[in-house]
Amino acid sequence: MPAVEGAIRNVLQTVDIVATAALPWRTGTAVLALMRAFYLARRGLDVQLYLPWIVPGQQRQLFGDAGVFDTEEAQAAHIRSSLPDPGCSDLHLRFYPARYWPSLGSILPACALPSRLRPCDWLILEEPEHLNWTRPWSRYRGLSPRITGIVLTNYRYYCAHAFPNVPWLAELLERYDRWLIRRLCDRCIVLGNSVTGLPDAGRFLSSGIHPEFFSWAGRVEAGLYFMGKLIWEKGFRDLIDLLAAGGQREIDVFGLGRDRDAIADYARERRVRLQFKGLSTRPALDIARYKIFVNPSRSEGLCTTTAEALVQRKFVILPRHASNELYYPFRNALVYDSPETFQACLRHALTHQPEVDALEESLSWEAAIDRLLAYHGLLR
Repeated sequence: MPAVEGAIRNVLQTVDIVATAALPWRTGTAVLALMRAFYLARRGLDVQLYLPWIVPGQQRQLFGDAGVFDTEEAQAAHIRSSLPDPGCSDLHLRFYPARYWPSLGSILPACALPSRLRPCDWLILEEPEHLNWTRPWSRYRGLSPRITGIVLTNYRYYCAHAFPNVPWLAELLERYDRWLIRRLCDRCIVLGNSVTGLPDAGRFLSSGIHPEFFSWAGRVEAGLYFMGKLIWEKGFRDLIDLLAAGGQREIDVFGLGRDRDAIADYARERRVRLQFKGLSTRPALDIARYKIFVNPSRSEGLCTTTAEALVQRKFVILPRHASNELYYPFRNALVYDSPETFQACLRHALTHQPEVDALEESLSWEAAIDRLLAYHGLLR
């Protein structure tokens, strides 16, 4: 998409970004860190993106049939192939040893991260709490004059959902996370409004959407879909119950996850047909034909798949929740707060066509990078 890109101050030449996940695991933390690194590199900055390397024996648990990589070079080539410009010479991919923990559904570093990084003008830690859960003593201060943490996930929600009978555990985790973030970072940006406890954090749309999604805008046909991890925390019980209560009992589902079989069993009990499509390797193309994205999740800081649907000019049906507040102004966002209003939103989406929305351009990566740089005073 065309955009006016601000000029970067000459104090900034090198940027390091450390991520907690990597493609082909299509989680928001993998996609957003990669695209942020690419669009900063496209501004002429020397960017190194550090990604977790998990051994081939664990990769299939995350990547499914998307592939198992014997070498870091093979995975790097796959990751580059997803970029708008795979040959971007200012973006360098580096890997650090990591391990996937199925019980947590997360990848954790298996090394001392600061020792793997170079000195740079700007260090960005994607999910700084997650990166340093098991090594809170890590020191990054000597590596860069400015260290930014980008908080992407509402871990308190996941903890409270996993341990509903131990409410103090989620509060303890939140306190620990906030302490880590304040200790490690000079500034913090929160993606969305559902993450609390950081009153000084920047709260704005610091991420964007791959331009491939924009190229399919307005080509919708029909049908409902959901895209995300197949875990209960993504709102599948609500999704199934809401569909069972209405006349629309079928939806296509993209993704992998530990709770797939249990979700399928519950859907059969409620006579809702979930068509499992597996992991999407070309999401912009795979979802292009659908008219309606139903996303009942309340677990995100801000859900990327919702933004992807909006730039393709689909209806998105969302619960009224802090994690969705940034989407309320979009003309094609339909917000519900009860089973009755969900049915009203669904009827509207089935009987109307999505509208052109000028706000779509705000979801481009060019606009997001300008917002990020301006927040740090790095634009001339």
